[in-house]
Amino acid sequence: MPVFFIERDAIRNGTVSITGPLARHLKGSLRVRPGETVWLGESGGPRYQVRITATYRDRLTGDILSESAPPPRNVPRLTVGLALINRDHMEWAIQKTTELGVARLVPLLTARTVIRPKAGRANHLLTRWQRIALEAAQQSMRWTIPTVMEPVSFDTWCVDPGQDACRWLLWEKPGRTLLRNRLRGQPRPDAVTLAVGPEGGFDASEVDLAERHGFEAVSLGDYILRTESAVLAALAIVQYEWGNLG
Repeated sequence: MPVFFIERDAIRNGTVSITGPLARHLKGSLRVRPGETVWLGESGGPRYQVRITATYRDRLTGDILSESAPPPRNVPRLTVGLALINRDHMEWAIQKTTELGVARLVPLLTARTVIRPKAGRANHLLTRWQRIALEAAQQSMRWTIPTVMEPVSFDTWCVDPGQDACRWLLWEKPGRTLLRNRLRGQPRPDAVTLAVGPEGGFDASEVDLAERHGFEAVSLGDYILRTESAVLAALAIVQYEWGNLG
C-alpha cells in the first residue's frame, strides 16, 4: 500500500484523525476498516505506521504504531522547467517526473509552445497538476510532494536570480556536449535545474538568452525525443550519475 500524506495537525497524543478527500478515498475506494494498517507521512517529515481504530461518516482515526525519520537526501534537489504540451502528455509527464524525484516543476510558455492555458483556467490546471503530483508521490512512496508552479514565460523564468547555479538546457542541435558526459566524474551539487523545450525545441534566441543567464546547452544524443520522453531521460541520467531515487 502507498504512503498517504497528512498535515501535522492531524496528529495528537499518538493518534491520527484523517478527514477530507483522504478519508473518503481510504473508506470508499480502498475500503479500509478498523484493525487495518496504513502508512501516513508529512511531506518532508516523519512517516508513520498507523492502525485504524474507527471509521466515521467523514473521518477515520488510528493509533501510531511506529515513526520513521526521513532519510538524508541522496540526490540533488531537482527543478524542471518543462514546456507546456497537450493535456494528457503534460499530466503523464508530471506523474513520471514525480516518480523520478523532481522537487519542483515549472510549466513554461516558450516561443514554440502551441498549448496555452485559456483565460481563467490557470487555477484549475494548477490544482489538477498538484493533485497528480500528490497521488504520484503517494504511489511511489516518496518522502516529499513536489511543487508544481503556475505557468510562466521562458524568458521570465530563465533570468530568475533564484535559479540554481547548476543549470542545463536540453537542445537537439548537433555537436553539443552529452548530458551524461557532463555529469560523469563531477562532484554532486546540492541542486540542479533542467530546461526542456516543446515540440520543435527551443528557439535559438531562447538558447542564447539562457546561456547568458548561466544555462549550459547539452544534448541527450542523436535521437530527437518528444518533450515528455526527453525530461524522463534527463532525470534518469541525473539519478544514475548522482544519486538514487528518493
